[in-house]
Amino acid sequence: MKNILLSSRAFINKEITQSFLNMLGDIDFASDQVIIIVNSVKEGKRHPKMIELQQTVRTLGFENVVLFDALSDNSDILKTAKAIILNGGYEFLLLDSLRKTGVISVLQDLTLKGTPLYGISAGAIVLGPDLDLYDELYPEDNINDDVDMTSISVTDIRIYPHYDVHSKLDHRLKNAIDEFEKKTQKTITRLTNEQGILIKNNKNILISPTR
Repeated sequence: MKNILLSSRAFINKEITQSFLNMLGDIDFASDQVIIIVNSVKEGKRHPKMIELQQTVRTLGFENVVLFDALSDNSDILKTAKAIILNGGYEFLLLDSLRKTGVISVLQDLTLKGTPLYGISAGAIVLGPDLDLYDELYPEDNINDDVDMTSISVTDIRIYPHYDVHSKLDHRLKNAIDEFEKKTQKTITRLTNEQGILIKNNKNILISPTR
């Protein structure tokens, strides 16, 4: 049973926030643990965006919100989580850290058991099957010159987050993604800053604000 949420930005609207809460089912806000994986940025737990996200989750009512560094923390803690969040940043950095530490297999096992996963931006990208698109569009981000682009693969959805903003800043982006799709026969789901995708079992539900 899969419980996966993908979005461009964290808890950006009530629809995405409610989808996250609904994934968790019955919640004990005092004891249920929400874990945020911080390895998408070099600063890890010290990065302001990680601390900000931790505070945001606390404002939802959760008292036990933990920042997790795959490079230094025991991955067994992930097995006790009510939900796991993979925050945004740099997708290659995040994937390399999870690959080095064996956390990918832990996340794959937890997904099969129904543990809710929420991927935000880079976090949403690495939950998909590969980083092929990003190696082509942004090779400078592949700082370790990875050859194997295989990602966590708990979903077959390949997303491009922030598409509305990025396509306005770079008018070549649309054609570049179109050409990638044509060449590889791989579909890229373009998400705006306010959209998300809820993956519940075998159903994919597009989330958009209703205002």
